[in-house]
Amino acid sequence: MSDGLNRRTFNSKSITMKKLIVMALGCCLLALTSCGSSKSAPADGAVTAEQVEARNQAVLPLLTQIRKLPGIAVQFGVPVFVKGNNSIQDGARSEPLYVVDGIAIGNSFQLVQDIVQPVDVKSIKALSGAEASFYGSRGASGVIVITTRKGRS
Repeated sequence: MSDGLNRRTFNSKSITMKKLIVMALGCCLLALTSCGSSKSAPADGAVTAEQVEARNQAVLPLLTQIRKLPGIAVQFGVPVFVKGNNSIQDGARSEPLYVVDGIAIGNSFQLVQDIVQPVDVKSIKALSGAEASFYGSRGASGVIVITTRKGRS
C-alpha cells in the first residue's frame, strides 16, 4: 500500500513539475518577443502614423490648419491672435504677419490663401511676443510662419 501512495505522490509532483516547466517556457517566450525592437519596418502596403497624419493634414483647408494653433482664433473668417479675455471683442481687426518660406508676405490672409496650397504645407508655427519681435512693428500683432514642402526651410 505504501508503494501505491508513493507513486500517486510522485505522479502529482511530476504533473506539477510539467506545469511549472510549461509556464516557465511561456514566460521566456513572452519575454523574448516583447524585448525586441519597438520599431519595425512596415510590411508592403502598410501605412505609418506619420503618413496618415500628413495625409489628413493635406486635406484640411489652410484656415483650419491655422485655427488648430494655440492662441489663434478666427474672427470674420481671418485668423487672429488671442492675447487676452477682451481681445476678440475689441472690434479692432489686426491680422498677424504671414511669412511663407522665409519671405514676409504681409498681413492679408486672403493673399496667403491664394499663394499657399494646403497640400504643400509642411509646417505652421505661430509666433507672438518676443518671438515675433524679430519682424519688427509688422509682427506686433503676431506672426504665422508657414513652411511649404517645395520652399526653402
